[in-house]
Amino acid sequence: MDEERVVELHLGVTPEAAISGAVLVQTESSTFLTFNAMQTTNRPFPGGGYYSEVAGTAVVEFSVCTATKFGYPNDEAWGSIPRTEGFSYGIFEVENSEWKLELSRLNRYAFPQTREWGGRHFLFLFHDSSFECIARDMKLEVTTEGYVEVFQKITSRILSE
Repeated sequence: MDEERVVELHLGVTPEAAISGAVLVQTESSTFLTFNAMQTTNRPFPGGGYYSEVAGTAVVEFSVCTATKFGYPNDEAWGSIPRTEGFSYGIFEVENSEWKLELSRLNRYAFPQTREWGGRHFLFLFHDSSFECIARDMKLEVTTEGYVEVFQKITSRILSE
């Protein structure tokens, strides 16, 4: 197998560095991740690059999410881990995922004909945590609604399953 490779996904927003505020809501059939989102402006930063501004709350819905990890490592740790070293707060995809291989290997105990685990390996790097999942796909929306409204919509979706 080829070596694992982390590729940044440019979706128009990144997690806020100061207070990412990541929240995971997951059931057996639905997975939602929210976080404080920033967007790049066209105002040049004196040291290079561009200033960022608050975009709102990112609401990410994952389709056919089969596995998740949420919590450690945080930014102080993932900055030194070989796979994520040199990356900043952001949204990524892990190609040639070792985690997907592990899921396939474990599934072969009961189902010997299991091929490579399907789906994509997504990785989100936040200030105080990180989130990873294996899912078919994801849809990211940004809203300026308050958290109460955001979670009412998520709860409504979950209860309608």
